[in-house]
Amino acid sequence: MLFLGLIVGATVAWLWVSAAMKRRLQVEEDRAAGLNRELTTIKHENREVCSNVTQQAREIQNHRDLAVLLPELVKQIFSARSVNELADFVARAVSMMTNTEKVAVFLSDRTGRRLGLVEARGLSDVLQMPLALNVGEGHVGFSAETGRVFSIEDLEKESTLVRKHIEDSAIPGYAPELAAPMTSQGVLYGVLCLNGIPKGSNLVRERVRAIAAIGAAASENIRLLERFETAADLDPDTALPGKSQMRHRMDSELERVRRFNSPLSIIELQLPQGASTDRLLAKEVMRMCANQLKATMRNIDTGVRVARDRVMLLLPGTNAEGLVSVVARLGVDLPGMTNEEGDRIASVRMRFLTCEPGEDLSVDPVLQRLDLMEFREFSS
Repeated sequence: MLFLGLIVGATVAWLWVSAAMKRRLQVEEDRAAGLNRELTTIKHENREVCSNVTQQAREIQNHRDLAVLLPELVKQIFSARSVNELADFVARAVSMMTNTEKVAVFLSDRTGRRLGLVEARGLSDVLQMPLALNVGEGHVGFSAETGRVFSIEDLEKESTLVRKHIEDSAIPGYAPELAAPMTSQGVLYGVLCLNGIPKGSNLVRERVRAIAAIGAAASENIRLLERFETAADLDPDTALPGKSQMRHRMDSELERVRRFNSPLSIIELQLPQGASTDRLLAKEVMRMCANQLKATMRNIDTGVRVARDRVMLLLPGTNAEGLVSVVARLGVDLPGMTNEEGDRIASVRMRFLTCEPGEDLSVDPVLQRLDLMEFREFSS
């Protein structure tokens, strides 16, 4: 019995020790598994950190390269001497600064109410020129109206009413991922639009905002250059642009009709006394007429002295109904005007027409149409 008890006790002890060892072994295995998991996590985190460091190094190098490149791009943009050249340079700068291949440049007409497509890269399947829209319409027009850099994500933050208006008035099949207005001192010059922005791109909004501001400043320079060029060829009697400016000015305005899908009205105004043999009287009546026109014309209207007794008025954005009002007002204001010496405008004669989008909008056909119109005489 004693021997049997010893065997049973030894067996129990061995079983207890064995169970304890198994428990310790399981604990060590669990601990080893946990350490392996932690090691795997650390390896993943290390790879992610290395990837982020590499990405940041590339970004830093990219920023350095762009910092070197930006002054050259700015110089190129400011070297533009026409809106088409400007749009090309701006689109190129946006592509280089954002690695985006799909860029559209819309420029504003001088009334600030219409936007016309001037440059489209990588978007020929959805955007075709001529293309125009009103400020406030769609994503592009909304950015122009609000002066905000506007993205697809921003659209979700707008009210239901605003979203519906934007979507209903948008260009069919085209929604820019990012739209940035080109504004300077409260004047709208256009809108830059981007699509296909690479994933993970940083500072795209800031870069596009900067290029938009540079483009707006360059646009202002182009307008100033146009004014200086005009001032270099002013008629000495009336201080209006001279005859040599007529074709260039008319061609520019007809191009705006095509680009912005807005009308242009033309008035040929004749002063019979301007052809008088009394040269002093002829000069004075033309001077009085020109002063009245400059005082009443909008800053976007153009008056050109095309002959000794005639002035051509170009009225962008004025439709046929508005033209009738302008003619009626001039027919009342000009006849009967006098100066301090007693010289008096006895009468004026006018013929006029409106050019609409879709017509033959080259200079010679328009002038031929105007020649077929009959003069209407207005007297005091």
